[in-house]
Amino acid sequence: MGIFGRRTARQRLRRATEESLTIPAFSSPPDCTPWVIGGLWPVELSPNNAETAALAAYLKDDLDRIVSSANDELRMLRSAVLLDSARRAAEATVIDEARARAVRRVESTLRQLRGQPAPPVVPRPSVTPDSGGTDLERTRVLPAIKDEEPGAAGDLASTRVLPAVEDATGDEQPVTNGEEQVQLAAPPEAEVAVAESLTPTLGVAAPESDDERLQRLLTFVARQEPRLNWAVGQRADGMTVLVTDLAHGWVPPGVMLPEGVQLLEPKRRSGGVAKLIGTTARLATYRPGDFLGWTSDFTPTTSSPKPRELPTLDNLLSELSGATRWRDGLPRIVHLLAQASAAEGGVGEDEIDLLRVHLDTARHEVVAQYPNVDAALLLNCMLLAATESGVTGDPVSANYHFAWFRELNQ
Repeated sequence: MGIFGRRTARQRLRRATEESLTIPAFSSPPDCTPWVIGGLWPVELSPNNAETAALAAYLKDDLDRIVSSANDELRMLRSAVLLDSARRAAEATVIDEARARAVRRVESTLRQLRGQPAPPVVPRPSVTPDSGGTDLERTRVLPAIKDEEPGAAGDLASTRVLPAVEDATGDEQPVTNGEEQVQLAAPPEAEVAVAESLTPTLGVAAPESDDERLQRLLTFVARQEPRLNWAVGQRADGMTVLVTDLAHGWVPPGVMLPEGVQLLEPKRRSGGVAKLIGTTARLATYRPGDFLGWTSDFTPTTSSPKPRELPTLDNLLSELSGATRWRDGLPRIVHLLAQASAAEGGVGEDEIDLLRVHLDTARHEVVAQYPNVDAALLLNCMLLAATESGVTGDPVSANYHFAWFRELNQ
């Protein structure tokens, strides 16, 4: 295809993506297909072209899954107790997110079709004390503004007391300014009290209580995935435990975890977050729809990969490759990338980009079906998460997700 044809295809995709779509109030059953994938299908993938038939079939299956996931979320919103305005806003968000995933999937297919490189792989964001840029989870404290000259006006702690003026008779007289009388001297005790009460306290934060800390940690994870139930508790021995009731306590990929918490080990369990977390001295819980405080209400929170640390499985990458070989419902590229990772072979950025699209779609399907998630879909999502972590150099997360897969697949 010539350069003109390529530009035309990109322009068509951009116009289809940026055009204004009016989202109606859905009648039963909800179907957002036109608003999610309308106008996105590339003309290069003609159904009559035998050379691109396989690629077109893969793309169609993935777009259908994206639409199905969005429709599941819309059905959940319909049964939720919400104001009409809030429900319409939530439906628009679901459709916008699904549309964005569909666009990324089409762009990935076009790059694969034309042999173009994918954009550079962007590592997962992390929140560290030394990280630069804008970080909404961290509060920046501006330095106090100081006067250019020492002893300038406004420094109450260094106010100079002028001596009293004596008249001709030797009696002390207060200094006057026109008709207003100004008292210059005060008892030393009063001076100290006034100076201490007005001393600037910028940059000095009050100590964080245990309850405030739990609420901060809870808000940190619930803001990332507000559609799940969460709980953070402090046990009698001081250990802080973080749980969700998705898949017996498995934390899905894409959720950064705060430093200093412990997750549940892979195991089949039942019950809500309060039961999963067990006996605690203090507890903070979140349910979808609960109010979350502003980020400025809390001290900074640092993310860490340590909460996902588990005993390392022997031959992790080889076992992951074998588990993905004949897995039903798992895209073939997942096994190919897992196999390449086990053989320590190179993996292209375009393949990683496509893998992330599959993982993103599966994760949204899992959350859309929550709390009654299809077991096969859940296990496939765990394998996708483990494979993506393995090929992008995150062995801790790869080991965590695969350990959960092995436990629940028994």
